[in-house]
Amino acid sequence: MCRQLFIIFFLFLGPRIFSQHNQLVFKKNNKVLGRYWQGSIIAFQLSNKTWRKGEITRIQNDSFYIRPMVITYHMMGADTTYFPINGYSLTDIYAMPKKGVLIDFINGEFQISRSGGHLHWYWIKSGWLFRTGAIGYAGVYIANGLIQNNFSFSKSKTVLGIAAGVFAVGVLLKKLYTPVVKTGKTKKMEMVKL
Repeated sequence: MCRQLFIIFFLFLGPRIFSQHNQLVFKKNNKVLGRYWQGSIIAFQLSNKTWRKGEITRIQNDSFYIRPMVITYHMMGADTTYFPINGYSLTDIYAMPKKGVLIDFINGEFQISRSGGHLHWYWIKSGWLFRTGAIGYAGVYIANGLIQNNFSFSKSKTVLGIAAGVFAVGVLLKKLYTPVVKTGKTKKMEMVKL
């Protein structure tokens, strides 16, 4: 009896277990940055800077197909809306989001969610903290001087210069920070057969 169950198990489930599956692998040189397979969620940016996100339905040698989906949360639960399946070539991928960056459906299109995700030190990396702190410090300093009727730009050059310098650091960080990894010679998406 046990032998018959074993034979039935391998007849029905064996081909499924040992079948070949395609997998998308995002690499930087030989280091794997991400793996995607049929049924997993992928988000990527096209060359026209529009984002795409969805469930992978099929992977072929040089292309893959995704079903875009939007999950809407509300008080009674969540609703999932599916869109028609779209096909993309591996060369269509312009950039991938960095680890922790959340791509969400906002204002009728997929884009980077600034309020979500697990991006560590985002407020410092993007320079937001420096810019806001400098504006707040300079504003409070000027307001106190005007309230006490002893404000003068000639006496405040050092303090306002420091605030301007901190603001400039924040602007520089904003220009240098990018939440995406662009594809190119060293970074690329490949299809791997398992």
